[in-house]
Amino acid sequence: MSSLSLVLRDVRAVFLRRKGVLMQTRLSVFGIAMLCAASIGYDVMGSSAQSLIRFKDTTQHWAEPSILTAVEKKYVDGYEDGTFKPDSPISRAEFIKMVALATGEKVNQVGGDGWFQPYVDRLKAQEIIPAEFPERYNEPLQRYEMSILSVRSVDKSLKGTMVDSTKLGLIHGVSSTDLDVYGTSTRAQAITIIERILAARKGEKLPGDKYAASAAEIAATGSNVGTMLGLKAQNIGNTWSAGQGATVKLEQVIIADPSDEYDPFMAYIDTSHWNSRVDKQRDFVVMAKFTVQVDETADDSFNLGGYQYLTLYDGTGPLHVSNEALPRVIRFAVPGIYTGFVSYGARRDLAKTGIGFDLVSNKVVVAIP
Repeated sequence: MSSLSLVLRDVRAVFLRRKGVLMQTRLSVFGIAMLCAASIGYDVMGSSAQSLIRFKDTTQHWAEPSILTAVEKKYVDGYEDGTFKPDSPISRAEFIKMVALATGEKVNQVGGDGWFQPYVDRLKAQEIIPAEFPERYNEPLQRYEMSILSVRSVDKSLKGTMVDSTKLGLIHGVSSTDLDVYGTSTRAQAITIIERILAARKGEKLPGDKYAASAAEIAATGSNVGTMLGLKAQNIGNTWSAGQGATVKLEQVIIADPSDEYDPFMAYIDTSHWNSRVDKQRDFVVMAKFTVQVDETADDSFNLGGYQYLTLYDGTGPLHVSNEALPRVIRFAVPGIYTGFVSYGARRDLAKTGIGFDLVSNKVVVAIP
């Protein structure tokens, strides 16, 4: 082997040794980096896993993400035994504390059985808790009380009625016709309400529950003309003479939407006998509930026909009522109390000026702009 070959071999050996060191160094650095990454990844995964099993009883619960978010925001926490009890009824005290913490109220915490009192005092000072609010704070919160606290946390100028809370989108119904005003809510459901409060306080427009708003308005006023048509109810609860010994009282005026397959009040209408003059897209349905009272002094020769003497002005046609219908003919020869609905179709474009009835020859306005 020539001298040049020996030199080249020695140079190559040195180069390979240095390259090996370099590669070893790179591998060492890469290994350290991988170990660090693995360590970081383990911590993150461990932290995530710990969050998911923070409470023994929230795994796979529908509200688990919301619960973890609420805990992170520090306006609610679990119990010492590691549970959250998401399906337990929330007490007045617990919800008051959640409202105070979520809205950033500064409260000096105390221990013992009266732990909730500083939160109560703070929300009373802020006029969120009204004077008439029940003081049995460890009892379950009722939904109408939740309405009061929720609404007044957003707008203290409002009373906090169910009409207020459904209109703001804070409270939804438990079904299309039931608000369950005196029912309770779970701890998980309370978090949903708190998040709506926070969104409303930021000025966000919450999606509302039209059916809940309608039910709340009917319960409060006897009519849903505000929710459905933007009108104001008139003369609900008033009574008119129907001649000697007979009276007619207007109990309710309910608007139904025939184009809405989910409208709960369309179930009152017999659509199998739909009046061809009533257009389901163009018109709405007016359901008026009356009580006709007849005593022994009434003219026993007179018969009151519901669609003859209780007539909607500008109606497109009468409709068959299948549920709670007023008798089509009330014979005054048979004294008694008769209650039920009559129903008509009416054009949406004409409702802007109001709704009126001819009630036994009395022109009665039942809704105004």
